[in-house]
Amino acid sequence: MTIDYNRYYRHDELTAHLHTLAEAYPHLARLSSIGQSHHGRDLWCMTITNFATGAPENKPAFYIDGNNHGREVVTSAVAFFTIGYVLERYGHDPFVTELVDTRTLYILPRVNPDGAEISLTTPYDVLGNGHYLPWDEQPKGLHISDLDEDGRILQMRIPDPKGEWQVSEIEPRLLVLRGPGDLGGAYYRLLPEGVFRDWDGVTQPIMKARHGNLNRQFPVNWAPEYGEYGAGELPLNEPEAAAMARFVLDHPNITGLQAYHSHSGVILRVSSHRRDHELDPLDVQLFKTLGRMGTELTGYPVISIYEDFTELASKPRHGGFGEWVYEHLGIVSFATELWDVETEMGIRKPQFFPNRPRSEEELKLHLAWADEHAPGSYVDWYPIDHPQLGRVELGGWQPMYLQINPPPAYLHTLYEPNALFTLRHAAASPLVRVSRVEAERIADDLYKLSAVVENQGYLPTNLTQRALSIDIAQPVTVQVQADGDVEFILGKAETSIGHLGGRVERTMPYDAWRRPWREQARLIEWMIRAPAGTTLTVEAASEKGGRHSAMTLLA
Repeated sequence: MTIDYNRYYRHDELTAHLHTLAEAYPHLARLSSIGQSHHGRDLWCMTITNFATGAPENKPAFYIDGNNHGREVVTSAVAFFTIGYVLERYGHDPFVTELVDTRTLYILPRVNPDGAEISLTTPYDVLGNGHYLPWDEQPKGLHISDLDEDGRILQMRIPDPKGEWQVSEIEPRLLVLRGPGDLGGAYYRLLPEGVFRDWDGVTQPIMKARHGNLNRQFPVNWAPEYGEYGAGELPLNEPEAAAMARFVLDHPNITGLQAYHSHSGVILRVSSHRRDHELDPLDVQLFKTLGRMGTELTGYPVISIYEDFTELASKPRHGGFGEWVYEHLGIVSFATELWDVETEMGIRKPQFFPNRPRSEEELKLHLAWADEHAPGSYVDWYPIDHPQLGRVELGGWQPMYLQINPPPAYLHTLYEPNALFTLRHAAASPLVRVSRVEAERIADDLYKLSAVVENQGYLPTNLTQRALSIDIAQPVTVQVQADGDVEFILGKAETSIGHLGGRVERTMPYDAWRRPWREQARLIEWMIRAPAGTTLTVEAASEKGGRHSAMTLLA
């Protein structure tokens, strides 16, 4: 099967390819819709596991999604590639094969299909889900629109003596920031192409966006009054966010989460509203350790959202999906900001949040790179008569396939490193196994039954300290089943054994002065009365570590 992964697909094309993959690998993949978008498009989820080795819900699972923000279509491309990568390598790649045999992947390549469709098919590149369509979003203030109907929305260069921009002396195609002491030159204001609604003829207001920003929709530190655009009237009032939350809640076997965004070339970890010293130190260490795999594979640094990726420390982020998953469910989550054109150009960034003014030399590098690798992403200025402002010029940057998403020819550079980070994170899940079951005959129909239950995974069965602190982590249970009558003399048919540690806790040789290790295995014993020839099955069940059983025959 040949699928071209080096392009950006519209919703119908992506849907068709997902169905094709599911039909080609029925023993490994099932496609389902978890809900509909605001405009009625399906939110597709591909469930991947080897169905012959157990039901998806009985295995530790990992969640991956893309295209939370509409214009960030590179994110759905990477998630879609991951689906194909896993399916095509199963049976040939030992790591992928063992992962799919023992774990479940839930991959949702496009959780915001309406926003993506608008961004792929119109001149608008939108973050939101089209709840307020971009051509109707602003009832007053600047209404962004395609004035000359050329299929592009550019920037407007407006002559203004109080303007903050001026023509570059080293590259006249570019505008650079006016210095604090610059006087006597030709200066400009820069605004997106458009007209003003309900205009007073003087002020040039840009109103806050009203669209449904799905990553501000979740019930954690939710606070639209602090200026979080698109947060909605209530948490989860957008259907896409509600479907994502419902899916995670309905799949308690999820042990980790990866949400894709763009575009800064970083791996974001919690918290978005608390500093590291306010979090459990063991969880901070865990995020850094798991994130280090991503850095080794992608080159992206792992940073705190609040401490390193928030514009103003006085304004923490609100309503984030990954934040909700960690704070309320105790699940380790990452958000990777894919693609960074500055890194491609060899520019060292003094900060991670992508809002700093660029120097004249940096802008010149941008322009040279765009001319060579993304023709058309910078448009030379040309005049137009604006219906309200008079003579202005249109031109400047078109960031959709430059800053926000890579040109299609660069997609392949992102695929395998990011896919492998998610798969190795998935492989770090707890994995509960019944490693031994024995029955010793004591007298006639009296037997001593013993079983060893162990966690063979990296993470403990509670995943995080947060899960313990909010009392959401479910203990491991062990149940004895028989094909005949059994009387339990000592012990019960079902018992809880608490949590099993993971090898994450054993990063140093044993030392009595260090933090104690939790046991990764437990011996459970029963005294039972049953006739010879009875088959006993011991099953261990862990919400995060999966289900596993082993049998013995009473002799």
